[in-house]
Amino acid sequence: MATVKSTATAEILDIQRRMAQIRHELHVEAREVVKGAQSLTDWRSLVRNHPWLTLSSAAAVGYLIVPRRSEIPTVVAVGPPATALAAATPAQSERPPRPKRWGILNTALGLLGPIAVRAAQNYAIQWMEQWLAAQPSGGPAPTGPGPRPGGGARPTMPFGSPGRPRDAR
Repeated sequence: MATVKSTATAEILDIQRRMAQIRHELHVEAREVVKGAQSLTDWRSLVRNHPWLTLSSAAAVGYLIVPRRSEIPTVVAVGPPATALAAATPAQSERPPRPKRWGILNTALGLLGPIAVRAAQNYAIQWMEQWLAAQPSGGPAPTGPGPRPGGGARPTMPFGSPGRPRDAR
């Protein structure tokens, strides 16, 4: 009888342990599902994970939303020209103004041009800052071999001490 009770107790404990483990796994999986649903509904995560897709879809939606330009009809008066007015104005070639063509390529260049210029500026600034940080604080390094002018090691002064220029970075 003792072995039957110990076996039943062991089985009960095993079942309770497995149930606790299943509850824990369900809790963890529910958390992951909630996080996944939140990331799908959060527009920032969509932009972060798919930047080119969101940029192109925003450009397409913007292009489709903006109405086309409509030409305003010109009112022309029909009548005999005044002789004095006709003689005073020089003869000009009657060339109709060229309509502006605003295609999707011009729209894309108009949107992406400033972004590309800003990216190039940021790249140039970062490169310049890295180059300046690599330079010694006393100016450009001497190009030839040999000791520094004045000899000896560079004196160490605390930052902001008199006689030393302040680093403007």
